[in-house]
Amino acid sequence: MILPLVAANFASAEDVKSEKLYDFDHKVHYEQTKYNNEHYLLKIKSDSYEHFLQQSVFLLRHSARLCQARTPQLTILKGVQRYEKLPTTPRPYQSDLQVDLKCISQ
Repeated sequence: MILPLVAANFASAEDVKSEKLYDFDHKVHYEQTKYNNEHYLLKIKSDSYEHFLQQSVFLLRHSARLCQARTPQLTILKGVQRYEKLPTTPRPYQSDLQVDLKCISQ
């Protein structure tokens, strides 16, 4: 009897869907994977070094919107860009900003 209850708590591969979206306010292309109402994977497409600030602000605002009244907990998986005020070499290609978002109930 315990096995069916445990299996029901995990989302099947068919339930997990990834959407490619665009935020017009922040001009950000992103991919959102919803595991359930409290767990998401967000991938923000890297485009330019100057645009990284807008991408970061978008990430915080979008996380708060997804979590609604719950507290967003962000775990950065990869893609944080290094800041140099006066770089002396060309910046290498940056990978997409990938974040695991969990909505925590208080």
